[in-house]
Amino acid sequence: MQREQDRQAKLRPYVEILSFWGESIEDYLFVLDVEQQQFYFSSCIWEKYPLPFLDISFGIEDWISVIDVRDRNRVAEKLEEIKNGQTDQISLEHRMIDRKGVSVWVNCIGKCVSYEEGKPSIIAGSISENVVSKKIDQLTGLQNQTVLEKIFQDAFQKNETGYFLMLGIDDFKNVNDKYGRKYGDEQLKKLAEIIDKNLDYDSQLYRLDGDKFGANLVGYTKDSAKAFYDRIKTDFSIQTYSTVSAGAVGYPMDVNNYHNLYQYAEDALNQSKQQGKNKLSFFSLDNYKGHLFFIDLKEEILESIKNNFEGFYIYYQPVVKNEDGTLVKSEALMRWRSKQYGEISPVVFIPILEQTGLILEAGKWILEQATKQCCQWREFLPNFRMNINLSYIQLKDKRLMEIVFDALKKANLPGSAIILEVTESIQLQDYSYFNLLFYQLNKKGIQISIDDFGTGYSSLGYLKELRVDEIKIDRCFVKSIQEGGYNSHLIKNMIELAHSVNIRVCVEGVETIEERTVLQKLSPDVIQGYYFGKPETPDVFYEKFITKAKSGQPIVDDGERKVVSEKNNLLQKNSKNYLNLLDELDDIIYVCDVETYELYYINKLGQKLTGVYDYTGKKCYEVFQREEGGCSDCERECLEQGTFHTKIKKEKNVEFLIKEKLITWNGKPARLQIVADNGIKI
Repeated sequence: MQREQDRQAKLRPYVEILSFWGESIEDYLFVLDVEQQQFYFSSCIWEKYPLPFLDISFGIEDWISVIDVRDRNRVAEKLEEIKNGQTDQISLEHRMIDRKGVSVWVNCIGKCVSYEEGKPSIIAGSISENVVSKKIDQLTGLQNQTVLEKIFQDAFQKNETGYFLMLGIDDFKNVNDKYGRKYGDEQLKKLAEIIDKNLDYDSQLYRLDGDKFGANLVGYTKDSAKAFYDRIKTDFSIQTYSTVSAGAVGYPMDVNNYHNLYQYAEDALNQSKQQGKNKLSFFSLDNYKGHLFFIDLKEEILESIKNNFEGFYIYYQPVVKNEDGTLVKSEALMRWRSKQYGEISPVVFIPILEQTGLILEAGKWILEQATKQCCQWREFLPNFRMNINLSYIQLKDKRLMEIVFDALKKANLPGSAIILEVTESIQLQDYSYFNLLFYQLNKKGIQISIDDFGTGYSSLGYLKELRVDEIKIDRCFVKSIQEGGYNSHLIKNMIELAHSVNIRVCVEGVETIEERTVLQKLSPDVIQGYYFGKPETPDVFYEKFITKAKSGQPIVDDGERKVVSEKNNLLQKNSKNYLNLLDELDDIIYVCDVETYELYYINKLGQKLTGVYDYTGKKCYEVFQREEGGCSDCERECLEQGTFHTKIKKEKNVEFLIKEKLITWNGKPARLQIVADNGIKI
């Protein structure tokens, strides 16, 4: 009895303080009687939260009942630690449910002010909504990135495992622009609600910048993280008719610090957006290195352009008359050499120029350089012309005509000296805009050529709707043309159709005497390709092509090429027995072009395992790795002529031995690869 009276005497001053200060401050003050498991609160807390009011006190169970169910375990565990004397203070951020049913984030802190037998007996503290307000997103009520960083710092110290998902609404800017910000805010709140509903109690959701959310999936595996995303994706599309993409990073297997975790998740999310949206991408170190490579190139390209296009240069490829093989013009092809990485393919650096808008400056530069070069060669060949490529971004630039006309003026060239090439892989559906542009250019004598004809959008529609002077038929239609069949008939029809509406035809990618012979009969106007010459520097171009053209000679002797071709045909016949032998082997064997990766040969086992029997024109990585843009582990640079380079690769619990080297295949540099099953299961 006396002990109880003493305890009440110790407690009374703190309860009186609650009554005195409770109405004067915004925070909710409390005293916890640890032994009796009883809370005493300043009376104002009953106004907002549905707590029983019994002589200003209530039990711990009553307190737990107003805690958000997602946080009850954490709060209950902390209170149990205090009761057992494991700690003498509280410091928690958790959610409480107010009388309207709204979940409210609060900060709960308290410290022991009295002990009995070495254990806390009275804890005094406060519940504050204001302390956490700067950590809470006002729109969704979720904790923000500040809290997320602290959570993961603790998680890494405790060696926790799981997945972090960064999710974002696809095309959210368009949603805001089209329907207004209020509608966009509703979409954000709906996504937050759907994600939160699918989370378990140990996991947590955070609002990041813009339309992005971060979900910490504690203890999840890769499969369960994928299943979680699939539920979000389905629910969100049903309820909003919008889509959501995500990027996922596993911890600690992929990363061991918060900075990289956030960076990697953002990179994976961007990958999902770039690959068509409405999908989940898991972080890949190889992809991330590729992203960093892209950033490095972008920075170096910008620096190169600032330094008067340092590292940029132009190669020129000859274009000849079909009937006699004499030089009539060349195509200007931009190249770039990186100080850090060496020669960079146009397939890589041109998209960077376009994405950054630097293509406008680079396009102006190549116009000036190519027109200047054209002027010099016209001193020897007065009717010589220059094909110069334009990107879609340049075509939409209001200053284009001014830039083109200015380049011609500086080079002292007539407009008829140049032909502007537009690739068909871009959409030119705005016929009225482009026809007006092409008409104004035509008035100055400048002609328009459609590059890659037949590979893009509505090819036949272009001939009908657009004012063009020339089409360039792509290499993909030229392969195996000497065998007759589909490609031969298709090119014949293209040429006849173009000629019927007074459009010239250039056939690109001509590489063999057989292709050349067939095309002479099909009668395109001009031809371009390695058969006549690969792209060269200005000096080499002059020596190899201009000097012959000055005397009216064809730049290639078809008769000499025919002799070489007949020898190659004989070699090919003799090699048939060798290929039959390769088809009987139990290893995968293939041969591809060193530079383009285009497949020349796959043996029967390789065809069977890949399911690809018609591999003509396909790239090795497309067939064997099902990847676009090349393999991340390609070791082409390590290969030598005649010496096998070997490595071990593990895939689907099997170990493979890979041997590869450089060889000569039908007179061309090629790469041979042999893939053998080591018979080792892993």
